[in-house]
Parts: sequence; structure tokens; C-alpha cells
Amino acid sequence: MTFQSLRVVLAENHVADKPEIAATATVSAAVALMKERNADAVIAMDQGRFAGVFTAHDVLTRVIGAARDAGTTRIADALSGESLRVDIDATIGTTLALMNERRCDHVTVFGDGRVLGVLSRTDLDAWTIRDQQEQLDCAIRAVKLMGFSNRRG
Repeated sequence: MTFQSLRVVLAENHVADKPEIAATATVSAAVALMKERNADAVIAMDQGRFAGVFTAHDVLTRVIGAARDAGTTRIADALSGESLRVDIDATIGTTLALMNERRCDHVTVFGDGRVLGVLSRTDLDAWTIRDQQEQLDCAIRAVKLMGFSNRRG
């Protein structure tokens, strides 16, 4: 249900395992890491501190679209503005609404003053669909156990 916290999504699906890279690394290095890890985003770190989330969308719009060289452009120079940050106890529904409002596809999840992971809209949508399917399956089983049928007789 969308009133579940992000804590549940991170714990159940391990989708927060986004690779980290130094903000001083090149865009080419970030793209290679994304490819290696089959990820659409990396966490950019600046001397152990969170610098932002670098996404495939950033590569397209801030590097390729701006005719910059991926081999020499640093991630720090191609990051979008302030990345969307939410607390681990925020609900899935609230987070999706905030992502819609801000028109962003990724959210950085924080807890205890540190980055716990990054979730994409796809991660949250997939979790929501799976959760709704489980609820529907459970309801169907309950109806069958009660002996109800769609047959008329």
C-alpha cells in the first residue's frame, strides 16, 4: 500500500544498492559504472559527503545535449541542481506525489543523517504494483474460502 514507508521498499527489495563514485570522476567513468552495475544512476560523493545523484538523464541533457566531452567533464560539473531528498520514514504515496510535483525520476533516501540509498520512480511503481497484486490475490483466496462463486444457480 502506498502508505507504507520507504523503509519497507529498501528492506524488501534491496533496490537502494546504487553504486557510489567520486564527484571528481569523469562522466565516462560514471557511465561505465552504470553499465557495469546495470543502474540508471550513481551516487556522487565529495570527500565522503553526499554531492548528488548523477543519472542517465543528466548524461543526455547536461553532457551530450550540451556538446560536452564525457571523457573530461567531471560529474560535479554535470549534476542537476539540488536532488530530491526524503526521510526513510516517508510514505511511498507521499514520495511519489513529491516526485510528480518536482518532475524528477529519482529520490535520495536519508536516515540518521546519511544516505541510505536512491530509489527511482520505476522502483516505487514496481513495488506498488507487486503489493497491489498480492492484496488482490489474498482477497480472491478469501472469497473462494468463504464459498462464494460467480455462478448463479
